[in-house]
Amino acid sequence: MILDRKQAPHNSINFSFPEIKPQKYVLPNGIPLYVFDTGSQELCKIELVFTAGDYYESNPLIAYATNALMREGTISKTASEIAEQLDFHGAFLELSIYNDKSSVVLYSLNKHLNKTLPVLIDIIQHANYPEKEVILFKTNQKQKFLVNQQKVDFVARNYFNKLLFNQSPYNQFIVESDYDKITPEQLQKFYYQQYQNNNWYIVMAGKIHQEQILELTQTLGQLHLHGEKTDVAYQNNIGAGQKQYIEKADALQSAIRIGRRLFNKKHEDYYGMLVLNTILGGYFGSRLMANIREDKGYTYGIGSGIVSLQHDGFFCISTEVGTEVTQDALNEIYKEIEQLQQEPVSNDELNLVKNYMQGTFLRSVDGPFALSDKFTAINDYGLTNNYYINYVEYIKQAKAEDIMRLAQKYLNKSDLSQLVVGKL
Repeated sequence: MILDRKQAPHNSINFSFPEIKPQKYVLPNGIPLYVFDTGSQELCKIELVFTAGDYYESNPLIAYATNALMREGTISKTASEIAEQLDFHGAFLELSIYNDKSSVVLYSLNKHLNKTLPVLIDIIQHANYPEKEVILFKTNQKQKFLVNQQKVDFVARNYFNKLLFNQSPYNQFIVESDYDKITPEQLQKFYYQQYQNNNWYIVMAGKIHQEQILELTQTLGQLHLHGEKTDVAYQNNIGAGQKQYIEKADALQSAIRIGRRLFNKKHEDYYGMLVLNTILGGYFGSRLMANIREDKGYTYGIGSGIVSLQHDGFFCISTEVGTEVTQDALNEIYKEIEQLQQEPVSNDELNLVKNYMQGTFLRSVDGPFALSDKFTAINDYGLTNNYYINYVEYIKQAKAEDIMRLAQKYLNKSDLSQLVVGKL
C-alpha cells in the first residue's frame, strides 16, 4: 500500500485499561502488603512507603537528612559494608523524600532476596546516624546550597514555595543556617517517630512467588513497631495572589514563577485542570512553548504543572528568560492565560491534547514497576483503580467550554502569585 504523505493519519487511541489492583495481604504485625505479580523477569521491587515527608518535620531539612543518611551506617554495619553486600548480589537501594511521604526501595534478583532483604530491614530498624557521616553530609549539602544560591532558578524555587505556603507545613523555605542545625539526635528522633511506627505499607512488584511473600511475612511481618502516629493539623486557607521581586544585578537570566495554591487529586475539578494545564504548558506542543519559545525566542523552555499534596496542591508556571525580555515574557504568559479564559479551545487542538494525554498515560502503566508507582500515587489518598478509569474517561469526554470555565474560575490574575528573580 502506498502512503499518502499529504494526508494525516487518523488520530485515535483505543486500549484496554490495565487493572491497577494488586493482591493485598496483611502481615502479622498489621503492615499492609500489596503485590503486583505481573513481571516476566526473575527480579522484584520492594518499596516501603512511610509517612515521613517534609510535612512532618519540626525543622527544615530533617526529613531529607533522615532519609538520605539511613544507609550511611547501622548498629552492625558501616556504609561501605552495606554497599558491598548489595553490590555483590546485584541489588540496588533507592531512598526518596517527598512532601508528604518517603520511601525506601530495594531492587533485587529473586534468587538473592534472602541476602538483600536483611540489609533493607537493618536500614529501617537500626540506622544509627554516625556523627562523622552527619557532619560530612552537612558540609557537602551546605556547599551545594551556596553554589545553587547563585542560580536564579534555584532561588526562585525556594522563595516561590515560601510565597505560596508561608503559614503552612508545606513551606520548606531553606536558609544557610538550617544546615548547621542538623544533629544526629534530631535525625534519630525523626527516624523513631516516622519510620518505626506502624503507619506504613509495602508494595512488591515483579515476578513474585509465594516463597517471597512468605519471606516478607517472616521478616518484615515480625518487626516490633510502636503505634504512635504523628498528626499535623492543617487548614487550607488560600489567599489572594502576591508579587515578589528579588533583584540579582549580575544575572543574565530572570527566573519567573507564576501560580497559586489549588487542591489535590480528590477534588472534582482536578481532571479538568490537568487537561487545562496540558494545553497551557504541560507538554512540548503547549501554548506557552509555542509562544514564548518558538515564536518569541525568549527561553529554551517553559512549562506549567499541577502538584497534588495530601492536604493541599498548587499550580505553577516556570521559566528562565533573558533579563532584557523579562517583562515581555510576563505579558505574553498572562496573554495566553487570558486567551484560554475568553476563547474556546479549537477541536483540533483539544483532540491533539486528548490523544497526547491518553498516550502518555498508556506508556506510564507499562510493566509491573510502573503499575506499582501508579498504585502508590493513589493509595496515599485512599483512592482506588476507579480514579484512573474516570481520568481516562474524562479526557475522552472533555469539552472546550469546560476548559474555558476552569480557566475563568482558577486562573484569575488577581489570584495568581508572581515571583521574579533576576531583573525586571
